[in-house]
Amino acid sequence: MASCEMCGYNGELKRAVVEGSLLLLCDKCIRFGEVIELRRPPSDEIVSGRIQKMNTSRFASMRTTGVYSEVAEEELVVRNYPELIKKARERLIKTQDEVARDIAEKVSIIQGVESGRLEPSLKLAKKLEQYFKVDLIRRISNNKEKENIEDHLGLKPGSMTIGDIIKIKK
Repeated sequence: MASCEMCGYNGELKRAVVEGSLLLLCDKCIRFGEVIELRRPPSDEIVSGRIQKMNTSRFASMRTTGVYSEVAEEELVVRNYPELIKKARERLIKTQDEVARDIAEKVSIIQGVESGRLEPSLKLAKKLEQYFKVDLIRRISNNKEKENIEDHLGLKPGSMTIGDIIKIKK
């Protein structure tokens, strides 16, 4: 089992971005960062050269926590989603009520997402992407993970952050 990268605690860990650095953190240290949810693409498993679709309902309740090398790709909602959604809706000359009805969501959810009060779940972001034909989800792969996170958070590439130099006593 991996240990917390800030305090060394061995237990259940979550991924979070702390000052531009992606870390595995325990529940006590998670407050220092922005939590990143792990989302995997639909699970197709290759067995003996054939592709076999896994029964996902059986695995829906299982929770996965892994280290960096285990995850091939993660998905994040882009930071400027409110502007993109509002401009796309106005371009189509639709009201928030019409959009909510068309994608089977509550009007209050659409209003919250458009104003930036609510961050859309990946499921809702994908619905909005298909409806408005805009890119709202950014995929982060391990190869360029640090660069993509810096870009997502609006940091200059290679810029030093406090997370790069901080040492926390146990």
